[in-house]
Amino acid sequence: MARYTREQRRRAVELYVRYECCAADAIRELGYPSREALRMWHRDWLEEQKTGIPSTRGERYSRYTLEQRRDAVDHYLTHGRRASRTIRQMGYPSKTLLASWIDELAPGERRLRHGPIPEELKREAVLKVVSGGASSREVAEGLGVDSSVVRNWKRRLLGKTKGAAVAKDEPERKD
Repeated sequence: MARYTREQRRRAVELYVRYECCAADAIRELGYPSREALRMWHRDWLEEQKTGIPSTRGERYSRYTLEQRRDAVDHYLTHGRRASRTIRQMGYPSKTLLASWIDELAPGERRLRHGPIPEELKREAVLKVVSGGASSREVAEGLGVDSSVVRNWKRRLLGKTKGAAVAKDEPERKD
């Protein structure tokens, strides 16, 4: 079932009234809604004109109170910023819903995923760490990932060469 904004409903009703309550002409011009919906919107519009109270039709009602949403956001912020943990503990339905609450009540506090890191950047990060140019934490902060991720890349790229030395940017020695 399609949802229409208040503005879309108002426009449809105004056109319906202009065309002398001919639903077919209004629908043909706009491409929406159904005949029944248009008539229902018109009744709501007439009631609004009579009473001065706007209709609440089409507005979504929140299943969760503001207090419940705040509790969920507080749990997220104080328990490691893991959406799955908060959902499991608090019993809320989805990560997207929790993410919207966090963005609304604590803007900028949500952990964001930035997508996959290209292999070339991973190699450069591992080289910086192994050559002693930077720590895994410093490299990780630059890429926006956790330091354990950089250490995992290092293990995977270097394989079983646990103590292998990586040549630093030094001139070669002549024998």
